[in-house]
Amino acid sequence: MNSCTPKVDLKAEKTQVKAAVDDFATVLENEDMNLLKNLMAHDADMVCFGTDASERWVGYDALQESAQQQFAAFSDAKIDVSDQVINVNPTGNTAWFSEVMDWSMKVDTQMVNMQGVRMTGVLEKQDGKWVFVQFHTSVPVSGQAAEY
Repeated sequence: MNSCTPKVDLKAEKTQVKAAVDDFATVLENEDMNLLKNLMAHDADMVCFGTDASERWVGYDALQESAQQQFAAFSDAKIDVSDQVINVNPTGNTAWFSEVMDWSMKVDTQMVNMQGVRMTGVLEKQDGKWVFVQFHTSVPVSGQAAEY
């Protein structure tokens, strides 16, 4: 970095990114559409993947519509996060993360549990705040396609 480039407090940026990533679980637990709106980039080319085969959303509007439908389909969500790793690039404008989530939620009258859901994503600092520009969730399958 040259002397004209402002020094970035990467520790502070990482703390802010962690807060945004942690808020994503809060969105799901509280069915909080306003928080979702604040956490997500509203870029037309933002792409996100959910755990179902049909869950690929391009742009915020598609994600918002799906979230509203999902929140109507379940209640009492609880998410426990583990193995969270967060990185911020040296310029302090892009970050990426990975984590594992255990979800439980009520669907109709039954509790449904999804263990070991993997989530990765990329955040960008836009207008002074960290927002998701991409995320991907997946549910691992047991066993290997090829032993190694």
